Amino acid sequence: MKKILLLVFLGLFVISMSLNVFAEKAVSTKQMKVFFIVKASESEYWQIVLNGAEKAAKHFGVTLIHQEPTTEADVSKQVAILETAISTHPDAIVIAPTVADALVPGIEHAMKMGIPVIIIDSAANTDMYVSFLASNNYKIGQAAADKMAELLAEKNGEPKGEVALITFMSGVGSLEQRKAGFIDRLKEKYPKIKLVAVRDAQGKQGNTIGITQDLLTAFPNLDGIYASNQYTGDEMVRALDMMGRKDLATVAVDSGAQEVWGLKNGYLDAILVQRPWIMGYAGVAYAIMARNGVPLGKNIDTGIVVVTPEMLKSGAADEVLDPINYHKDW
Repeated sequence: MKKILLLVFLGLFVISMSLNVFAEKAVSTKQMKVFFIVKASESEYWQIVLNGAEKAAKHFGVTLIHQEPTTEADVSKQVAILETAISTHPDAIVIAPTVADALVPGIEHAMKMGIPVIIIDSAANTDMYVSFLASNNYKIGQAAADKMAELLAEKNGEPKGEVALITFMSGVGSLEQRKAGFIDRLKEKYPKIKLVAVRDAQGKQGNTIGITQDLLTAFPNLDGIYASNQYTGDEMVRALDMMGRKDLATVAVDSGAQEVWGLKNGYLDAILVQRPWIMGYAGVAYAIMARNGVPLGKNIDTGIVVVTPEMLKSGAADEVLDPINYHKDW
C-alpha cells in the first residue's frame, strides 16, 4: 500500500505543479468531470472500488460520474455505458473492462477523441490507454499455486495431490490471467500436483455451489480447490459448509463476507486479497494527472496480500479486509 500511495501523492503534487507547468492544457480539478465505470453494482468488491474513487473525488474537488451494469455478465450494458460516457466528453474516463475485447472499440474511440482513459483491475486488448492500474493477475495465479503447494505439503508431506480450479467467467481478462498463472506455476514448480479439472461458472451466481459439489463427487480423491474470484470463493465456501468438508486445501481470491467467514471457520485456508479501494482512489488521481498532461507510467501494480486465519486473529488484515472503515477518516 505504501508504494501505491506514494505514487498517488507524488502524482498529486505534480498535479498542483502542472497547473503552472502545463498551463495551456491544464484545468483546475474543480472544473473536471471524471466518468468512472466498473463491472457491476451488485458486488461488494466494486462498491469498495467506488468508495475509493468517491473519496478521491471529494479530496480533489472532481465531479465523479459513475455508472455500471447490475451484473458482470452484462457486457453489452457496459459497452453502452462507455458509449454514453464518451458522448458526454468528460475530462477523463476510468474503466474496469469486463472482458478483454468488447470494450476495445470504445476505449480507442475515447482516446482518439482526446479523452484520456485509465484502465483499472482488468486489461483490455489494446495499447491505446494512458495507464493500467491493477493487481498483477498472473502473479495472483502464481501466488495461489504456491500457497496451494504449501498447504498440500502440510497435508500430504510434500506438494502433491489432485486439485481443481473454478473460474467465474471465461474471457474475463483478469480471470484468464489468474487461471494461466496458476496452471503455469503448477507445471513449472510442482510436478506432483495434478490439475484434474477446470470449471467455469459461466458468469452466473449460484453455479459454483453445484460445481463444487460435482467436483467432490467426480473426484473422490480431490485434495484442493482454487476459486479465482469473490463469487466463486463465496459459493465454494457455502458448498463446503453444506457438505461439512474441512479436509481440503482451499485458496480463493478476494475478500467477500462468505470468504472471510470460511477463513474463520476452517473452510478456507487462505484468501488472496487485492487492494480495490486503492485501485479506485488511484484511478481518479491518475485520471486527473492524465487530463493535465502529466507523464505517467503505463502499468501500475497495486499489489496483493495473502491473508491467513492467523492474520485474522491478530488484526493484521484489517486494512485490506475492511478498507471502507479503515479509510473513513481520510
